[in-house]
Amino acid sequence: MEADEQCRCAFCKNDLPFSIPNHLVDELLNGNVVVFAGGGISTENPDHARDTFYRRIAAELKEDHNSSFPELMSKYCSQPDGRIKLIQSIKARFDYFVSFGEFYNRMTRFHRAISPMFMIKDVITTNWDDFFERECVLDAFVNDSDMPLWNASKRRLMKIHGSIRNLGSIVATEEDYKASERRLNNGVMGAQLKALLAQKTFIYTGYSLSDSTFLKLVHRLAKITYPNLRHSYFVSPHIDVDRLSKFPIPMTPIETDGAYFFEQLRVHVESRAGILPDHAFESCEELLDRVVDEHSSAANALSSCRHPLLVFALSYQDGLIHGLGRISRRKSTGEYHCCCHVSQLAQAYEMRAKEFRRKRDYWNASYAEGYRDALAYLLFTRDMHISIQPPLYGTHCGVDFRTLSSITRFPKKKVGAHRMVQAKRILAELTSSPEVLIPNHTPYL
Repeated sequence: MEADEQCRCAFCKNDLPFSIPNHLVDELLNGNVVVFAGGGISTENPDHARDTFYRRIAAELKEDHNSSFPELMSKYCSQPDGRIKLIQSIKARFDYFVSFGEFYNRMTRFHRAISPMFMIKDVITTNWDDFFERECVLDAFVNDSDMPLWNASKRRLMKIHGSIRNLGSIVATEEDYKASERRLNNGVMGAQLKALLAQKTFIYTGYSLSDSTFLKLVHRLAKITYPNLRHSYFVSPHIDVDRLSKFPIPMTPIETDGAYFFEQLRVHVESRAGILPDHAFESCEELLDRVVDEHSSAANALSSCRHPLLVFALSYQDGLIHGLGRISRRKSTGEYHCCCHVSQLAQAYEMRAKEFRRKRDYWNASYAEGYRDALAYLLFTRDMHISIQPPLYGTHCGVDFRTLSSITRFPKKKVGAHRMVQAKRILAELTSSPEVLIPNHTPYL
């Protein structure tokens, strides 16, 4: 990935130009890529914060930097209530970073980069933080007892060093690492990790290749599976060639920042993979605000003029609002970035609408049409040059109603008999109480 001019500011200095291997692209498009993420992608990147957790603990103990990470944590825990103090320090560090948008946005740039890449189903991390859960809505697997549920999840996060959401699971000291090594060697989580290593293409990023527990596991696996070793990729702005050469699995280095790598990888495969662009979601959010306003106007109009078509317009708007709202809320999962998936959903709602129209159930048909149009709008707006907005009041009696006045002025005598009967029945139910109610379609069909 070439750049004409590279920014050298503190935030972008590691966004180095690079080339994307064709093999990696093919593996990604086939859903065969697993991301292995270390602390360098988030809180332990010195470009994100002034110091690392290791340096902070070393300063507190007045230690030099000759000890390994587990050794230093063991020394810290040897003091009275040391383990409790260590966990408190870890939690306080994460709470602090999350409380400041500037810190949090830097530390989650990587997570936001992979979030739309729906073809990445599995992430392995040594990180304790919950940024993958927050930004990518990945389901975390922390203990062996979680592993039977692996296939119940669509996108999975294996946390081999524990999680801040489960404080007792955190792996930090020498004793923790030994216990973790035993679990990975003999437990269900280790078996799943070894299966992924044997069958998938790994991208390592934010990781120093110095975790002895993981390295021992990889060395054993390489001996067992040799010569059928899967090729891997190592992404880092600082490549240690000597350390990389000792890794037992064949690996291609890519010298650039991890977040930048996935941002550019997304751009590179966007059209081939059918990844919907971010501006399409922004357009949906803008439309949602407008539909909510129009829905309020339609509700007020129903209270005053009782036009039968307003009943179906409100149901249509409910479908549009629910569809657009879900698209916005589920954006981080990558689910709605998949063009094929959204298209299939839109077709399914069109089939439901036809089914309801065949039964002359125009109330439910209008809702299904609204939900369909929300999905269709997301698809249409992937092209910034196309601006096709759905009729804000729906399509009834063969007419697209785009304004409130167009529907309130529509001659009632042109409303079909079956529509009129259903509208009158719904209106009668709403006016049976002292207070005039507004029809509301729940998110169910």
